[in-house]
Amino acid sequence: MKKNSNVEDYITELASIIHKEEKLETLKNAIEQLFYEILKNYPYLKLPSFSTIPTKSLEFSVWYQDPNAITETLLIEQNSFAAYIWKCDDQKWYLDDLYSDRCEIASQLIESMPVFHSIPENPKEVQHLLEIGIMHFDAILFPKFSERKPEDCREVLTWDERFLLVGTQLNNLRIYSYDEWKALIHRENIYLAKDD
Repeated sequence: MKKNSNVEDYITELASIIHKEEKLETLKNAIEQLFYEILKNYPYLKLPSFSTIPTKSLEFSVWYQDPNAITETLLIEQNSFAAYIWKCDDQKWYLDDLYSDRCEIASQLIESMPVFHSIPENPKEVQHLLEIGIMHFDAILFPKFSERKPEDCREVLTWDERFLLVGTQLNNLRIYSYDEWKALIHRENIYLAKDD
């Protein structure tokens, strides 16, 4: 898998958002919009989830609870990745009680977010992303990695020069070589012809 090629360009923009936004809800909306912008060329990838949670619920689990922290915290999640952004009485945003510099926060968020480093380059990587839940199961959106189109595209989700990803749902995904797929289609066609 490769990294989103333009993701580095957005670190400065994210740092600017963190500097400019003073309220948690507007910060949440601005970051969500920026992440959408970063991924607009990859509509098959899922955005991380954004939620506001009570800061008190994180006491002693994410950081040592600052009694002067605001009452709500922004939680950004994707798979096992979770980032917590909160503000203290010094009016600075903090990320996971480790970073308070806006450039560090921006860099850590961009560099750590799984989806920004999950651009598939072949059908096997597409299958992996589907199985871990970073990619939408929408055959219309799936990237194709080759101009070489299979003879029979029924149930084929994506392909490259060597392999095809076939399936109708997560629990029946399978990788085939072109020869394996051609042989399977041939057997199915013989079976169907016998029924007629």
